[in-house]
Amino acid sequence: MNSRSKKKDIFVSALITAVVFIVTLAVLSVLGLAPRSLSFNPQEKTPTVKNTNQIIDSSNENYTRPDRISIPKVGIDSNIEKPNTADVSVLDNSLTKGAVHYPGSGSVEKGNMFLFGHSTNWQVVQNEAYRTFNGIEKLESGDEIYIEADGETYVYKVKSVVLVDEDDALVEFDNSSRTLTISTCNTFGEKQERWVVEADFERVST
Repeated sequence: MNSRSKKKDIFVSALITAVVFIVTLAVLSVLGLAPRSLSFNPQEKTPTVKNTNQIIDSSNENYTRPDRISIPKVGIDSNIEKPNTADVSVLDNSLTKGAVHYPGSGSVEKGNMFLFGHSTNWQVVQNEAYRTFNGIEKLESGDEIYIEADGETYVYKVKSVVLVDEDDALVEFDNSSRTLTISTCNTFGEKQERWVVEADFERVST
């Protein structure tokens, strides 16, 4: 085989590899599985942190992360995963197990506690975690949300339930508040809109 033929073979091989890579990336992108920069996609990605200097110091001894969430009105009852890193792949894996507490957001003692998870209108799913926040859009102002943490039950009262565009779904981890923010996609596979529920701490249940 002469030098020209070898160069041609190398070029063809490189071209095929590039085409396969582009097609694969496009397919993964359509399925929502392609790696992305940090963006708010509670269905399977991480949120945008509006002001990183507001992230709470999770090493503080008064930083109790939530264990479980239940909202009886709409039949939501899920464990809460508590990853210790905001790495996208780790958060994605946590979402396959239930609701997720974003590391560095508020705790039950202080701050804006941010939870996110799957929801879907599909009747059949392979993993029940895809239904974690099904029905959350039916909540109304004044409804109660129960968060279990370290043997205590903390009650939050819904303040607002809104459907927002992806670009508007920014979460502030304000240290001065004692609030809860929950977010999930409108439908499984849709990434343009998401439901966001905001709630204020009400009391510790006795």
